[in-house]
Amino acid sequence: MAAENHSTVTEFILGALTNQPELQLLLFLLFLGIYLVTMIGNLGMITLICLNAQLHIPMYYFLSNLSLVDLCYSSVTTPKILVNFVSEKNVISYAALLLPGVCRC
Repeated sequence: MAAENHSTVTEFILGALTNQPELQLLLFLLFLGIYLVTMIGNLGMITLICLNAQLHIPMYYFLSNLSLVDLCYSSVTTPKILVNFVSEKNVISYAALLLPGVCRC
């Protein structure tokens, strides 16, 4: 009879894009810039649609919802990537994978 593995996974090790510190800083700044442009663009889109009464039609309603979803998705994933560029311990807990809002890193 074969032995079974009863171990549980508590965290996962995230592989880095590079191990070179000078390149990690450059990638951190690049991802930070993209993150800021994404946030400003999505917030601007939502704000403009809410403030302009001519844009209160279904097409723009769905466009603002799409911007909100993109804003939320970017707020969950990108900060973890940015933290991994500057930290030594690149792990993420199993619970954080299941519940993105609960990050016990």
